[in-house]
Amino acid sequence: MTPREQAEIDGKWLAIRKIRDHRMAETDWTQMIDSPLSPEKAEEFKLYRQELRDIPQSVASPDDVVWPEKPTV
Repeated sequence: MTPREQAEIDGKWLAIRKIRDHRMAETDWTQMIDSPLSPEKAEEFKLYRQELRDIPQSVASPDDVVWPEKPTV
């Protein structure tokens, strides 16, 4: 792999991490003790957030990322 190709892949991973971090941040409230969610809904969001965290380790290429579906409130 050439340095240019590696830089392109690194850029894609960076973009994916930014998207992931944004999706995590927008669901932070679901894991707070005073969240209005039922325990079942909070667990759905907990699993969703874990799937987001696992993305960099679960796929070999940034082109193969499949985003998990965000639970509904």
